[in-house]
Amino acid sequence: MTSEAENVVAEVIEEQEASELSVAYVPSTIEANFDALEAHVRAKVADYEGAKYDLTKAENIKEAKGDRKYLNGLKNEIEARRKAVKNDYNKPLDAFEKRCKEITSIIDEAADNIKAQLDQAEQERQDRAYAKLQEHYEEFAGLLAETVPYERLHEKQWLNKTFGETKAFKALEAKASRFAGDWDTLKSQFEGEPFYADAERELFATLDLGAALTAARKAAEENARIAELKESMEPEPEPEPELESAGEPCGNWYPGGSPMQEVGDPVEPSSYPQPVPCQAPEPEPCPAPQAPPAPCPDYEPVCAWTVHIPFATRTQMKVLAARLKAQGITGTIRRA
Repeated sequence: MTSEAENVVAEVIEEQEASELSVAYVPSTIEANFDALEAHVRAKVADYEGAKYDLTKAENIKEAKGDRKYLNGLKNEIEARRKAVKNDYNKPLDAFEKRCKEITSIIDEAADNIKAQLDQAEQERQDRAYAKLQEHYEEFAGLLAETVPYERLHEKQWLNKTFGETKAFKALEAKASRFAGDWDTLKSQFEGEPFYADAERELFATLDLGAALTAARKAAEENARIAELKESMEPEPEPEPELESAGEPCGNWYPGGSPMQEVGDPVEPSSYPQPVPCQAPEPEPCPAPQAPPAPCPDYEPVCAWTVHIPFATRTQMKVLAARLKAQGITGTIRRA
């Protein structure tokens, strides 16, 4: 295979000074003996197209590997020549691009200097806007600002020029008021309840009342699960041992005698102490007379009721269910 690559020449017209890039170049074409090469390749590959090998035998595996190596060799010859031509063809273009980038870098350096100053000025403007928002928040929030600092409420968009200072103040006031209202709701409805501290901690972490209530519910469920686990792991109480009965005497056998003695045999004096006779139990006092039944309450209509219980353990709910049942109240209790 023979082919020649024509060099592409990009001639840059050099002047002492120019306001634009002027380039003179001649598009190049690459000619090669593609048709003759294709005929040669097809002739070589024809013997291998659709070839089948019995790869159960070692000699056939060796033959298949050799054929594949030969075909790959044909391809590698063409690929090596293609890459060489491409490298020569791109050399003028690479030199042209390199020189252009050297010149544009001079412009980038000056532009970057201006950008740095603009960025610094914008940062200073945002810092002033942030300081005004913080000062405004501390003025109207009062004690809340000591508990929840401004950075917890800040939103980046409030510093944008398009957002505006007045709009940012109103958005800040609304967000702070909403949090204060959520906190008051949590304290008025749930303070003193189990896991209130978990709910309050989550509220201050997320500024979200829903997330706070969810955290308290999960803490209650986890506490109930641990209590059930501990209860299931406690060993069952062992039964108290039963006292053995002394039994009835057999014949003339008493402590000190022989269990093999026959009735009527004389009994030797025993050195063991004789059993002490049991005393008769004292009579129990008569039970007090029962109080007369309480008068029946006035009739009240029966209604359906819904009871909201935000936090309770499983044991507490069992006690509540037992007390309701004792009052003759039936229904269903489900965990939320």
